[in-house]
Amino acid sequence: MKREKNNYIVILAGGGGTRLWPKSRERTPKQFLQLFNNKTLLQETFDRVKSFVPKTNIYIVAGFNQVDQIKNQLSKVPSENILVEPAASGTAAAAGFAAAHIYQRNPAAVISTLASDHYIPEREKFLNTLLVATKAAKKGSDIITIGIEPTHAHTGFGYIHFSKEVFKVDDQEVCKVEKFTEKPNKDLAKKYIKAGNYLWNANINSYKAKTLLSSLKKYMPKLSLVLEALEVSQFEFEESYKKLSPEPIDTGVLEKANNVLVVKGGFSWYDIGDWGVLHSLLKNNKDLNVFLGAKNKLLNIDTKNCLIESSNRLIATVGLKDIVIIDTPDVLLVASKKKAQDVKKLVEALKEGNKREYL
Repeated sequence: MKREKNNYIVILAGGGGTRLWPKSRERTPKQFLQLFNNKTLLQETFDRVKSFVPKTNIYIVAGFNQVDQIKNQLSKVPSENILVEPAASGTAAAAGFAAAHIYQRNPAAVISTLASDHYIPEREKFLNTLLVATKAAKKGSDIITIGIEPTHAHTGFGYIHFSKEVFKVDDQEVCKVEKFTEKPNKDLAKKYIKAGNYLWNANINSYKAKTLLSSLKKYMPKLSLVLEALEVSQFEFEESYKKLSPEPIDTGVLEKANNVLVVKGGFSWYDIGDWGVLHSLLKNNKDLNVFLGAKNKLLNIDTKNCLIESSNRLIATVGLKDIVIIDTPDVLLVASKKKAQDVKKLVEALKEGNKREYL
């Protein structure tokens, strides 16, 4: 695949991964963990796109306390391509920060933003779709998002309602986005699946740098002013950035704009949003169990459809079903797999109780 010099990749790596607590912590969020093999999710994301653009065109946006881990895990990324946020202010600010920085370097830049914690096993299919999205972004002043065809009525994902075809790129339809819906209830999700014109929101967006900056000026003027300060004073920029209210790009821009188009992603896509998702990807024995950690630290009788990770002590179970057990040196998590999304509530409770040693 030919590397286009005006194409850029921005990997958003500042997330906390609270639903994979207690394995995912503030100091080591899930994108820095090895969950599938000997590579972390961040390394998998980088490897997925390294053939798409020159390595000097790959940027990582993250917090100050994550820089050392990024450098250790992605030694091929130039240090100046690690953009350090003054504070965690949501994906709109992170994407805007990267766009403003890249635009100063190349006003003709076309940027694709990716999350650092998604799992996409079909690399070539993904790159083909990303190429269509970048070509579509170059045609005009549209923001192109990639949607995934739903396989079931998932209530933990956002949905994209699309309508008519606007144009084709390489024989693939690029369609008008009518509406975004964030995490619908089960009944509504079932209606979306039945309707057939809804896609899962993969949070993969392509756009000209100047298109995003113009959109931020229109829909998020406070953020736009902060980004303009980047050209004047680093100190002023950092102090203003710290005062921003965190907001995702979905609600800040995409849900308000009328120039958002969608390309259907013809690849398998997984948002590793909780322990249940990880279990569904790894289960491979007749009892549908997933055992992580040292095998000699596990003793299980009549246990089915569970995910269990041991650290240093023996984990013994009898008669369990649909349970998650994550054993770390200082925390033992036991949860219903059906309630895996609610692990985030435990993290919130720890914050409220000022028990930061467990975060």
